[in-house]
Amino acid sequence: MISDEIDIQKSEASKLTVGKLSKKRKRLWVKRIHVRAAKIKRQLQIENSFHKAMCEMTTTADIYRQSYLHWILNNMFSLFSYETGLQAINDKIAYE
Repeated sequence: MISDEIDIQKSEASKLTVGKLSKKRKRLWVKRIHVRAAKIKRQLQIENSFHKAMCEMTTTADIYRQSYLHWILNNMFSLFSYETGLQAINDKIAYE
């Protein structure tokens, strides 16, 4: 009879720890999901900014600027990431 009571107490203690562990895991997951969402949002903003900047290629009257943007677009995936491509587009010193 005493061993049954001890087993019940142990199972209740383990249930509490399982509950605490699941809450801790959930909190960690919530923190990670916010970080991941922020990274994805930043990446999408960079990509959208890049595409808006590339629209300048069709609207600019400067032939050299159009050629520079066309070169960046052609070499985009071999030399640049979206972030470095956007920096290259906005870098006036590199363009000149």
